[in-house]
Amino acid sequence: MTTDTITLWNTALPLTVAGVLGWVVPRFISPRETRSHGKVAIAIGASALVLILISAGLFAVVDLAKFARAAEMGGLFLAIEIAVRGSILFAVAWVPMMLLCWFNLAQRVEYWRGRDMAARGEP
Repeated sequence: MTTDTITLWNTALPLTVAGVLGWVVPRFISPRETRSHGKVAIAIGASALVLILISAGLFAVVDLAKFARAAEMGGLFLAIEIAVRGSILFAVAWVPMMLLCWFNLAQRVEYWRGRDMAARGEP
């Protein structure tokens, strides 16, 4: 059991950063003018992997004492495992934002498809 207190620096700020990254990373990775929902889905999957790695880094920074103690006692691989497991906790912040971004990207695909149909004169 830990006796750490919840503060702006160890809770609110990292969760806010993770939430913002959950919106920004998928938009950065996905192709800008794609007409394919498959490409958007692949970009979302790649974004999830990137966000897990970023969240692991955030977890290691936020809980540096635990990360350093694990690296000292069990080696680097144990420390990395603890950071990745901790990054799953950050998923509470970035998964909802990423899902909203996915919905927005899907709407963008339909926008480009509709624009192409209008340019060709299709009903």
